[in-house]
Amino acid sequence: MWSTAAKRKGGLAMASSVGRKWAATAVAVATAAAAAAAAFGAASASASAVERTAVVRPAVGPVPKGFEPASMTFVSASEGWVLGTAPCTHAPCTSVVWTTNGGKSWVGVPAPLLKLGSGVGSVGLIRMRFADASDGFAFGSQLWVTHNGAASWYRVTQVPNYIADLEASAGVVYAISLQASFHETVYSSPAGTDSWHKVSGLSSPHGYAGLGSIALHGTAGWIIVGDRLYSTTTGAHWVRDSVTCPTQLGMTSVAAYSATQVTLLCSGLPAAGSTQKELYASTDGGTHFSKVGAVPAGGDGGVLAEPTPTHLFVATASGATWLYVSTNGGKSWTQELFLTDGGKGWGDFGFTTASQGVAVEGRPAEGSKMYMTKNAGAAWSVVKF
Repeated sequence: MWSTAAKRKGGLAMASSVGRKWAATAVAVATAAAAAAAAFGAASASASAVERTAVVRPAVGPVPKGFEPASMTFVSASEGWVLGTAPCTHAPCTSVVWTTNGGKSWVGVPAPLLKLGSGVGSVGLIRMRFADASDGFAFGSQLWVTHNGAASWYRVTQVPNYIADLEASAGVVYAISLQASFHETVYSSPAGTDSWHKVSGLSSPHGYAGLGSIALHGTAGWIIVGDRLYSTTTGAHWVRDSVTCPTQLGMTSVAAYSATQVTLLCSGLPAAGSTQKELYASTDGGTHFSKVGAVPAGGDGGVLAEPTPTHLFVATASGATWLYVSTNGGKSWTQELFLTDGGKGWGDFGFTTASQGVAVEGRPAEGSKMYMTKNAGAAWSVVKF
């Protein structure tokens, strides 16, 4: 969910009601900077990870009334996007909103012309990721792409089937395609072009990919495919890591603080509102792993985040919604958030920097909220759009 140009894990993201028609205006860098600054008061016109001779910035409007978030992504501590929906008269009502001041204020920008999905595997979009200020990807049952900062979107069909997870780093995007038979295939493309191809060796006849299946740091990466962990240092060649989860537990999520420090969450043996959760860590990029501790049982599975060398977070849900934190590398844990929401769960979760994290509770159809921390999880507040 998060751009590793800003942080040490794969990146997060956010747009306007498509019931309205927005004019996408292409401008030179200087013009874009001036226009964005006038609209936002402090927009950044820094060059993206993929260099261009001109930068296109979207036409902006107000945040749609009644906007509810589904997914978010930030490419820096200041610039980010939220994918969501708002009431409208002409479906789809998919919306995207944009901030350039760390969430202090938001504006609406153009959105993909596809409705939001009602859940994993459903028709529609479930999440969004931006690789840099220009290149964004909204995914679920289809893949929609922008290469002009959300000024316009279009569908890309090079990645078939359902896209269960997608992350970007160092100018490269990885996506896990999941067939109805649960056959998994990993695809990759340069962030700035639509040149998707299968990644050699990264497929499995049996898989359950989802949020947290991909972790990236620079050119290094780790992807869970078919309950096996694969890694790369450059993206040119992937190898299977030797780590395995204990019997009756499966690989649930992977996170990376650096190109060498990576953590794996294993979970299973479900009981009433809980699962056994064990944590394994590597300091050599995945060549060797060792068990470091057990995460509290409350919640089914979970999604990992590793924003600092010692801070770990696990977002999980069952009959309620939890956020656990460890400040000693996973040896012990405390309950950071406990939401008695009937188990809405987390639609998205991740950290952009060591101190800034974002999470979406629930889905828009059932009432969703976005939380943000700017002090490494010591306090979380609901974001107002």
